[in-house]
Amino acid sequence: MKKLLILLLLITLTLFTPLFGQGSTDITQRPTSYWFSGNPDRDNAWNWMKEANNNIFGNIGTGKTFYVDSGVNIEGRGLTMDSAFNTLQEGIDVCVANRGDRIYIAQGYTQAGVLGTAAMCTVDCDGIQIIGLGQGSLTATFIHNFTSNTFVVTANNVDIHNLRLRPSISAVTVGMNVTGSYVNVNNCDFGYPETSTDEFAIALYVGTSTGVVVENNYFNAGAQAAVTGITFDEATGLIIRNNTMFGDCATAVINNALETSEYVLIEDNILWNGDTAALNGQPVIEVLASTVGISRRNYTACNVTAATAYVGTLLFNFDNFYTEEQGGAKTAMALAGIIGATTTHSVLLTTDD
Repeated sequence: MKKLLILLLLITLTLFTPLFGQGSTDITQRPTSYWFSGNPDRDNAWNWMKEANNNIFGNIGTGKTFYVDSGVNIEGRGLTMDSAFNTLQEGIDVCVANRGDRIYIAQGYTQAGVLGTAAMCTVDCDGIQIIGLGQGSLTATFIHNFTSNTFVVTANNVDIHNLRLRPSISAVTVGMNVTGSYVNVNNCDFGYPETSTDEFAIALYVGTSTGVVVENNYFNAGAQAAVTGITFDEATGLIIRNNTMFGDCATAVINNALETSEYVLIEDNILWNGDTAALNGQPVIEVLASTVGISRRNYTACNVTAATAYVGTLLFNFDNFYTEEQGGAKTAMALAGIIGATTTHSVLLTTDD
């Protein structure tokens, strides 16, 4: 039996030789009595097999990989897509904190919110990655059927990539609620309501935390009665970068309403407050007078004065652009300096001339 295992191992190594060129195990030594003994230092056969598993199945680093598919035929232990868990929560629950585990969610995955259960799922395991597969309508989707349904992230050092959160009722309180630190939310969709009256009151909430990054996401509340796209409170080092945000927001597209935040960076976003019929008479960014941060290179469309599109006494604004006019090659106003309750600086207008 041992000879058969050795033969199979050698065949595997031969077939996948390119994968092992940078492996840490010395495969030049002859087989010894330690092979398949489980000795972590001397069992080269076992170490080779672990390297094969890491390279073939994608377990790069120290973590394990798990799979989730709501359409799996027979639910298993989540170790392959054919034996996937059928809910994301099951995948989260088997992860080990700070091991570097990752979860892949199959294209076409859908999960509907349940009455009486607020959390669509709770990401409460530190140091994991959640990666949705698929694009467009095949993006892994979480459907908020009830106003209390929310996607909860309490863990630290988490990466959430390529998910779609979709409202299926009016006034869903919060789409995603992040209170963990060093969470990265990227390439996710917040919107695509099932009917014209469905919306998130707040698409993404960032609570007491440090180092959260929100980047490359798409927010679209349409003409529905959204309050804001992103709300944050008591967040230190929050980065909101390179997001496209459309919505007829009653407060602001990005809002900080209750608790002072520090070292906030809002950059390279497209911020539209209004709908296709008309722009909204509210700012695109509104933060507390005590919140300190920088906004730069944001493109803004709303129907207020340029000096009130960005509200925040201690918000430093660099190279942001504002317009409330449609048509024309150059209608944007360039904002400079600090715009706040007590300070006003010049506004430059570029025209076609």
